[in-house]
Amino acid sequence: MKHIVESFRSSQDKLYSALEGHDSDAIFRASEQLGQAAAQLGAINARELDPGLRPLISEADQLMQASIYRLRFLRDHSATRLQLLAGFRGNQADTYSSAARSY
Repeated sequence: MKHIVESFRSSQDKLYSALEGHDSDAIFRASEQLGQAAAQLGAINARELDPGLRPLISEADQLMQASIYRLRFLRDHSATRLQLLAGFRGNQADTYSSAARSY
């Protein structure tokens, strides 16, 4: 059981590092690894969890929250860059959407 919790925590750490590095390939690989680790963790009965593993789970939770914040930042940053690169026409950015082609 400890191995599963450690694997989940390690996967969270790898995802956060990949997000910090803006490395899309590493983000993809870390996300896949995290998904597998989460599935294994989800199969554990919470009543059988060793209380000594709670600090490790708490660390994983903190990394998960940090990853969520980082993802939101990257999403907003990417959207802003897209808008700046695409230019604006009123309230609409020039993109490849059908609405933008109507001008």
